[in-house]
Amino acid sequence: MKGKLEKDINTNDVNEVLSLTKKILKILYFVFIACLILAVIIAIKQLKIMPIFTDLLKVISPFFIGFVIAWLLRPITIKVSQKIKNNTLSAIMVFSAFVLILFGIMYIFIPTVYNEVNELVGLIPGFVESITQNINNLFKSLAENGLNLGDFQAKLLSEITTFGTDFAKTLPNTIINFIVGLFSGVGTFLMSLIIGIYLLIDYDNIGEHIKKLIPNKFKKDVINLSNRMGTEVRKCVNGTFLVALVVLICDSIGFALVGLNAPILFGLFCGLTDLIPFIGPYIGGAAAVIVGLTQSPLIGIGTLIICVIVQIFENYILQPIIMSKASQTHPVAIIIALLVFGHFFGIIGMILAAPILTIARVLYTFTKEKLENK
Repeated sequence: MKGKLEKDINTNDVNEVLSLTKKILKILYFVFIACLILAVIIAIKQLKIMPIFTDLLKVISPFFIGFVIAWLLRPITIKVSQKIKNNTLSAIMVFSAFVLILFGIMYIFIPTVYNEVNELVGLIPGFVESITQNINNLFKSLAENGLNLGDFQAKLLSEITTFGTDFAKTLPNTIINFIVGLFSGVGTFLMSLIIGIYLLIDYDNIGEHIKKLIPNKFKKDVINLSNRMGTEVRKCVNGTFLVALVVLICDSIGFALVGLNAPILFGLFCGLTDLIPFIGPYIGGAAAVIVGLTQSPLIGIGTLIICVIVQIFENYILQPIIMSKASQTHPVAIIIALLVFGHFFGIIGMILAAPILTIARVLYTFTKEKLENK
């Protein structure tokens, strides 16, 4: 009887069904979380709370930026403190090194990028002429084969010329505005650094004061939750920025080797877009390849090869080594979050999508554990 039942019920099939069901439920969970976030964002927008929220963020931005700086530098400070046995001196040393590196990067990159932007603007007419010539040759070939697209050709060439002219006019201002926006408000930025150094020096004391405000009944759970959130988000943020930095360096060197114009500019662009999960690398790579093709087919192909090699290096070496399991969030949930946050908050929203989902995942896991233990 038992053997007959085993024949009737294939345990392998049952296990496969159960495994598939678990995967589907996991995907549905992440979709639910993303939809919940979307609903909250839409509700905030409909209730016109967003302008108030935006103004509040502007006011507290120095404190937020200062806290993020102190939070990111805290692990390094702890390691230095273990060597020299002085928390205040460790914090000052680490923060001073951070500020020197930051301003050193700005000193090197901003003039270089500015010069490459000017160089690129000067080359845009040549790019447009090259594209126009290639299109004319293509339509001429089609006309010789009996396919006449004269009106479409004229409209397409007109659009390309207009786009090239507008692009050349707006690109310098766009890049400059981006850089100025990135470091806008020198006073705010300096205030953030001042707040950051104070928070870093007094990190433990501030933490103890905050703990005293938490009722004893919830203190253990709140501390546990905040520690888990901090660990997961730090791994996600540190890993993402480190991978983007390596991509920036590798792409810049590769683009320079193949002869692409403004290699550091496009390397920087690829590094910045790499902060956006999944679609970011393709956005940066596509821009570089298009410019490379306008220079020559050989440079375009070389640029494409560099982008592919760097992407393979990132996916199969950098991600496993640096990121490891920094973000265990399902790709479907991240893609949905990218669409939602990108729609409402633009590029910044797309960059923040993964950390926010990481926080949501930790909250869900923590809540689930507490409910199961009751």
